[in-house]
Amino acid sequence: MTAVDERVFERPVSGRRQRDAADWVIVGTGPAGAAVAETLTKAGHDVVMIEEGRWIKKDEFNGRAFDAQKKAYREMGAVAAMGRSVMPVVQGRCVGGGSVINAAIIWRLPPDVLARWRREFDIGDAIDDRELAAAFDTIEHDLNIHPTSDGALGRNHALLKQGADKLGYESRIIPRNERGCEGYAQCLSGCPIGAKQSMDLTYIPASLARGARLYHSAEAGHIDVEAGRARRVHAEFKDPLTRARRGRLTVEARRGVIVCASTVQSPLLLWRSGIGLGSGHLGRHFMAHPGASIAAVFPEEVRIWEGATQGWDSEHFRESDHIKFEGLALPPDLFIGRLPWVGMDLKKALAEYDRMANVGCAMVAQAEGSVRPLGGGPLITFTPTKQDMINLRKGLRILADIMVAAGAVAIVPDIHGVPGRLSRDQLGLIDQASIDPRSYTMAMTHLFGTCRLGTDPQKSVVGPDFQVHDTRGVYVMDSSVFPTNLGVNPQHSIMAVATIAAKRLAG
Repeated sequence: MTAVDERVFERPVSGRRQRDAADWVIVGTGPAGAAVAETLTKAGHDVVMIEEGRWIKKDEFNGRAFDAQKKAYREMGAVAAMGRSVMPVVQGRCVGGGSVINAAIIWRLPPDVLARWRREFDIGDAIDDRELAAAFDTIEHDLNIHPTSDGALGRNHALLKQGADKLGYESRIIPRNERGCEGYAQCLSGCPIGAKQSMDLTYIPASLARGARLYHSAEAGHIDVEAGRARRVHAEFKDPLTRARRGRLTVEARRGVIVCASTVQSPLLLWRSGIGLGSGHLGRHFMAHPGASIAAVFPEEVRIWEGATQGWDSEHFRESDHIKFEGLALPPDLFIGRLPWVGMDLKKALAEYDRMANVGCAMVAQAEGSVRPLGGGPLITFTPTKQDMINLRKGLRILADIMVAAGAVAIVPDIHGVPGRLSRDQLGLIDQASIDPRSYTMAMTHLFGTCRLGTDPQKSVVGPDFQVHDTRGVYVMDSSVFPTNLGVNPQHSIMAVATIAAKRLAG
């Protein structure tokens, strides 16, 4: 056992209760929590990390989606937002959080989004431009961020780039945080070779090497507040699969508690602790990037099971139409779920699997939902606006055009009321499709807004110092503080903003 291993716990060392104390207690080990731990431990602070999920080692990932969902996804991927349609909400639950199961897409925070936050939401001095640029530079160096190599790109993404170029749409080969990607298209099921520079392989072990402790398979249940200040965090060790209780954990917080538990779990923890309720905004303003995908059939092999899971994207229409495009290469057990057929029709379609390409359209949705406690979990509500759905439909048509420009002979739209397979001269049927959310197979990723940042305690949950307005010593540093969605993949922005906030505490 190494010195690092001795600082990792998944149950009490003895008896039924584990006790510890630290300068800072961090709840959550995803991109935000890991960046905070990295920053504080580098500055010499004593840190304890609490993570609800368990630490999954790379040799446990076997490429099978169902196995990964059991091990690394919250509720096996069955969390859903309720609204006009029931929409899956994709979240990781493991050491490293979403960085373990995302596609390693890196975008810096768009300047127009930050300008809007300053203009419309009065975030004060929370995010300084020079500090932000410095944080991005550091993270890009630490995580080896670079454009997807030709060898790992895959034909799915190469075709999309080719079609976009022909139509004059700006796009790019995606920069990703990886070392030695071999293009297995298994990012969503956990990288089996450890190439993806997720937090469980980078910032978490580095923080442990500096003396931090990690309690995983431990669900933070309550923050104790005394005399208006956070004093300690209580958690329960639970079996990762059965959720059976295995003991208790209490960690004293000498300086404070930093909540990085996600846009869904962070407000629930505050709610259970009676924190952040004064403004009436806790759990409100839930925003996301819901999306749907579209497939195409080409005359030659595409082999979407080879190459990066996501290697091409485009924000060409992000500002004008609130949509973003992302190539999405998938193995059969994931791809089969987005085809609009069953039985023999599905079997016939899969005969063309080697010639199919796939791409997603994410909405920069203007709709807002909410997160509220319900029993032991969340009630998430969200319904896209009419304009959101018009934008999605337009995006899917543009993607069909891109694929045809790249040489596709047929399009598979997966929209209720539209034929399951369209020839090149039938694409106009997409323009006439319903805008009822129930007509589309959608999933929701990239979550924001339920602990909104702002200077006014009557309109926000946390202040420009990232401290909850009504409770000293409780900070929130994940994407729940973002006043809006970003329109681009958020991991890089989450980590950079968390780094800025943690550096101020470290000083």
